[in-house]
Amino acid sequence: MLVVYADGRVIADAAHELHLPPTEIKALVEALDHDLAGQPATASPQPGSPRIYDAPTTVLGVDSGGGMREVHLPYLEHGAARYDAALVTARDRLVHLADRVAAQGRNYSTDRVRLSAEQVTAPATTARPLPEGVPLPPETQAHSGRKDYKGNKAHTIARLIPRDGSWHVYRTSTGEHIALSWRYLLPHE
Repeated sequence: MLVVYADGRVIADAAHELHLPPTEIKALVEALDHDLAGQPATASPQPGSPRIYDAPTTVLGVDSGGGMREVHLPYLEHGAARYDAALVTARDRLVHLADRVAAQGRNYSTDRVRLSAEQVTAPATTARPLPEGVPLPPETQAHSGRKDYKGNKAHTIARLIPRDGSWHVYRTSTGEHIALSWRYLLPHE
């Protein structure tokens, strides 16, 4: 996940941020605008390409002042050679920028987080007790859910639940096992 804001702020994976000069932002927006021009909302690979189910969809987007234009590319990461070269170029440009932000940027944080939770049906023998003060999304009662938190609750989550992109299994006071994962919210969320 990579987001570039008009003020030059670039955030990669809701984990790293870097500020770019206006000229670089302008060049990036112009290049993406050119790459996405004339593309359908959902691009398809060349006819005859095999379908890959359960693969993620890549979303490329740009707002050059007239509103957000997005192109969805199903299973692009498994068949880039089968897509329009301009779309692959746009994806590569953004991947390189995300890598640069991760390598050169500072850690990104805010006082707002999104906590995702999922009930675990097969109890985990390594489940630790849910840390005191960590809230659970109300939808968790229906097996999974997510909720955004801010302030003290967000700080508690960030302090007590590891943030490594993995799901961590905990045991609630009622004996249920629940997997938790979280990330910082982006400025526009």
